[in-house]
Amino acid sequence: MRVVSNPSVVSKPKSPGRTQTTGNRSDRQVTTIKPRSRSVPTSLKSRPVPIWFLRLRFWQRRSSLITLMLIGGTLLTYSFTVYLQQQWAREFRKLESLQRHERQLTTTNEVLKNQLATQAEQPSTGLVPPNPADAIILKTSSPITGDRPSLQPPSPKIDIPSGY
Repeated sequence: MRVVSNPSVVSKPKSPGRTQTTGNRSDRQVTTIKPRSRSVPTSLKSRPVPIWFLRLRFWQRRSSLITLMLIGGTLLTYSFTVYLQQQWAREFRKLESLQRHERQLTTTNEVLKNQLATQAEQPSTGLVPPNPADAIILKTSSPITGDRPSLQPPSPKIDIPSGY
């Protein structure tokens, strides 16, 4: 017990709070300030969860999973599309290069043919122009009739009894 100079105020047993003294030394009063009572939150497990909340949580998890799969599929499709476009562009450049090379070869071939024709017309090469009198004419043969032997061996004659 605590003795106070003011006989009207009796000290109480100390409670779990703060004590505050007011006044001057001669008439000192001691008051106890109690802390505010805090409400203790109840855990979610102690209360029953409504069925609609469980269903909502179920569908939220499923939709999150579906959303992640759709995002993954979209990214995969996009990356595959970009890859195909790059590959197509690379192959198209190769095609254009091959076509350009083909045109160059065709041009070179025609130039060589022209040079050979020009050289053949010069008298120093010893080539003579073709003469129709020197041409060899072959006669077509007559159409082949059924006298030609067949390439397949004759099939054996099978005697079938008349009872069948």
